[in-house]
Amino acid sequence: MASGSQAYDLSRYEPKVVEQPKVRVVKRAQPVKSVYGVRPITLVMVAMIVVSVTALLLYNNAMIAEVSAEITSATAELEQLENENARLNRELDAKMSNEAIAETAVNELGLSKLENYQVAYVNLSSQDVVTAKNSGGTGIFAIIGQVITKIQEYLKF
Repeated sequence: MASGSQAYDLSRYEPKVVEQPKVRVVKRAQPVKSVYGVRPITLVMVAMIVVSVTALLLYNNAMIAEVSAEITSATAELEQLENENARLNRELDAKMSNEAIAETAVNELGLSKLENYQVAYVNLSSQDVVTAKNSGGTGIFAIIGQVITKIQEYLKF
């Protein structure tokens, strides 16, 4: 037999020492802080918000000023048109007066006032009477037409 150590490899059964990988400890980088203890990105975002709100307020004020100017000009134009309307109504009333109409009739149309000899009175002492001439005949079609007319008159109520 050969020597005992060569025939059997007992090293297989010995506990193995596992080499653990080396772990490096890396210090975590501290976030960059400004003088006030706030990150620069936060300052940039706050600055952008402030600038946006300021721009929005300026735009809003500009639009209000523009609309106010439009309202002022529209009010002035309305007042001017109301004054012109009042003037035109006064002119119309002056032209539509009885004196103006009589003057226009005499001067432009050549009319004159009525004289007593130009008036003729009509006496209607009798009652108003309407007589209708019988235009229909006594034929069959005339009788049917009269019956239909009477039925229509009766149904109109």
